[in-house]
Amino acid sequence: MPVDPGRPSPAGAPRPIAFEGDVVGLLPLGLRRVRLTNGHVVTALPARGKAEAPSLVGDRVTIEIAFNQLKGWRLSGRRP
Repeated sequence: MPVDPGRPSPAGAPRPIAFEGDVVGLLPLGLRRVRLTNGHVVTALPARGKAEAPSLVGDRVTIEIAFNQLKGWRLSGRRP
């Protein structure tokens, strides 16, 4: 089920699609393996421009993908 990321997008740009999931694996270069709430497993890039602690196995995270993003899913935040 998509989650609204809650931040405005630039004028004319489509909003990113966001999903919640749990981190199930740590990969090299900051990549994370994330199991979404619907059961799918995806590889997510680290959050860009965020000064927060890195997510660890078992953390609840939100990942998103934008239509203009060529490199796949990106972590957008951690959930408590």
